[in-house]
Amino acid sequence: MKKYILTILLCISTLSIWSQEITVKGTVVDAFDEPLEGVSIKSKKLNKGTTTDKTGNFILENIEEGEWLIFSFIGHNTSSVKAKDAVYVTMDEATTDLDMVVVSASRTLQRRKELPVAISSVSRLTMDEVNPISIDQALNQKTGVHMIDLGNEQHMMAIRQPISTKSLYLYLEDGIPIRPTGVFNHNALLEMNMLATENIEIIRGPYSSLYGSEAIGGAINFITEKPSKALTGRLGLRGHTDGYFRGDFKISKTFGKTGVYLAVYKSAIKDGIRDYGDYDKLAVTGKVTHQFSDKLDWSNTLTYVDYFSEMSGSLDEEKFKNEDYSSYHTFTFRDAKALRFNSTLNGKWNDHNISTLSLIFRDNTMRQNPSYRIASDTEFGEYTTGELNDNSFKTFAVYLQHNFKFDVMKSNLIVGANLDSSPKTFIAELLDVYRNDDGFFESYTATGVYKSDYETDIVNTGFYLTGDMEPFDNFKINAGIRYDIYSYDFRNKLDDASDYSSKDAKETFTSITPRIGFVYNFTKSIGLYTNYSVGFIPPSIGDLFRKDDVPLLDPSTFNNIELGGWIGLYNNKLFLDFAVYSLKGKDEVVSVTIKEDEITMRENKNVGETKHNGVEFGINYKPIEGLSIRYNGAYSKHEYIDFVTKIVDGEPVKDYSGNEMPGAPEWVTNAGIDYKPKAFLKGFRIGLEWQHVSEYFTDQENEYTYEGYDAFNARLGYDIKHFGFWMNVMNLSDKLYATRANTDWGRTTYTPGMPRTFIFGVNYKF
Repeated sequence: MKKYILTILLCISTLSIWSQEITVKGTVVDAFDEPLEGVSIKSKKLNKGTTTDKTGNFILENIEEGEWLIFSFIGHNTSSVKAKDAVYVTMDEATTDLDMVVVSASRTLQRRKELPVAISSVSRLTMDEVNPISIDQALNQKTGVHMIDLGNEQHMMAIRQPISTKSLYLYLEDGIPIRPTGVFNHNALLEMNMLATENIEIIRGPYSSLYGSEAIGGAINFITEKPSKALTGRLGLRGHTDGYFRGDFKISKTFGKTGVYLAVYKSAIKDGIRDYGDYDKLAVTGKVTHQFSDKLDWSNTLTYVDYFSEMSGSLDEEKFKNEDYSSYHTFTFRDAKALRFNSTLNGKWNDHNISTLSLIFRDNTMRQNPSYRIASDTEFGEYTTGELNDNSFKTFAVYLQHNFKFDVMKSNLIVGANLDSSPKTFIAELLDVYRNDDGFFESYTATGVYKSDYETDIVNTGFYLTGDMEPFDNFKINAGIRYDIYSYDFRNKLDDASDYSSKDAKETFTSITPRIGFVYNFTKSIGLYTNYSVGFIPPSIGDLFRKDDVPLLDPSTFNNIELGGWIGLYNNKLFLDFAVYSLKGKDEVVSVTIKEDEITMRENKNVGETKHNGVEFGINYKPIEGLSIRYNGAYSKHEYIDFVTKIVDGEPVKDYSGNEMPGAPEWVTNAGIDYKPKAFLKGFRIGLEWQHVSEYFTDQENEYTYEGYDAFNARLGYDIKHFGFWMNVMNLSDKLYATRANTDWGRTTYTPGMPRTFIFGVNYKF
């Protein structure tokens, strides 16, 4: 009997040991070893938990050893770890747009699944793994985005619009436009610092209700990195055999309550594929933050970009087909210098009231000797004209926003205003350009004659309201409205200007742009949304003041109706999202030639109407750990509803109504497969990407087409301890293709894509 009693006592004692309670101490970091504050840690077995502090540390007492702890944090994948005395947890960024958090939809932090808008994000991790030498290589992986590489970080954009240079996109840095209204440049993103980017958020469709003008096809927000808590840094080199080189340097640390951050990269092409196609760029971003208290913080960001590129121009059909990358241009260039400063104060009055004040300064100059101002049909051995211009502006702006949070129906209301004053100057001097007997534009002489010289004060005052409420569980109403006043004070400094020849004039435009949307989440993984939004563009300086008489113009408006949603299956291993939209533009400015009784005049008029219908969808599948398959596609039709550019004696002579718009491929897709093994060869990654652009018209008459292209890219990388080694192979099949084709006067020109290119890189992180 005693033997049995001893056995029972021994078993009880053993069970007690097996189920002993411990105190778990741990640290939670992100994929970059940065501490995560506010991570929720809960016991799966017991109803107890805690959160991490500012250093990412936590303590959880009275936990059974070996039980599962659940780690969850907004914007990151949930992790599970068995309890022991000390744990170190790394949380990866969310793998689907549904799980992500974004700030661009309201300038505040929000969950993607609560927003009735097509929005996606390129994460810092993606940027580090893609290692782009131009930003299109990362953005084009996102649904509905088609960014066109023009070489040397120059570009065009096509989001819910055809490929064009029109001011249909708003480019932002930390939620603030990088350029004022009326000074749009389709190459503006060459003024960004890719290295300093924490992530890039893309809103597709009109979003003028928050940001104002130009947010028609989309708004792209580059969010800069914040200083790290511990000392971190990066050194990197990359290059390829066709003359490209880039060096990176980044360092960051927080000293007490003050954080300091610096990111610099220098890139260049020397003796590349294209004759007269070299470039050089320096990008510097510095940030200093200070945490006065838990309720008040201050952030100061300074970005400077110095960019110079030779402009070889596009290729004619013969040169393109023969892969002849020589250039007739030997002196044309683009020289851009951009300085932006953003000082932002964030104050939290209480849990229901937060205020933000931003003071903005911009100083931007772009000088050009553009190849497109030299007549390509000039006879050999003859003289023609060119242009040397200087387009500059300075900005002084203030942005103010206050967020109200209410307990009733989980409501939020945001009230905001901005005042942006941007004096702008433009000077264009005529050049005598000589084309030699071999066809090369070999020299130019400044004439001292100016075709343009003006100043314009551009002032934008905007007021906006945006908010959301949840009248019942899982159903949200999200709406916004904005009122804008735009004014131009144009002063001509030339009495005999041949371009921008208007007399002194003042013009003011106003616009009201509403938005309303609804989103319903049926489950945690299935949701549906719909929205209606309006975007607008006021007439530009070129629309108004290019001729002697200032035309009577109204802002162009774009009305968008959209339906979208998402579904996650098999524990979100399979994720699908889609958006169907119908976007109509009216009062678009068209340059119309009118001929009456042998008298010809040209005038800008609000007579253009267009329609843009499309379906965008993405499929992401993770069948096993480490393997990811994606397919992002967009099908669209872009057509002229009413578009007449020439009228003779009251009859339309050039009427493109009913035609498809040029530069509008019906299909744009990007697909890829990526593998990062976890069980073996940790740190290794390999990926294959397919970019498809279908056939499209290259002219308004719909007489000429470009066949489109299919390009394949491969990426390989390996990270070991502090070092990272990688190789990208662009255009794997060495296919001859054009990123853009355009036809004018029956002549088609091409911007060639990269031939097969091997890009190598190495990084050291500390």
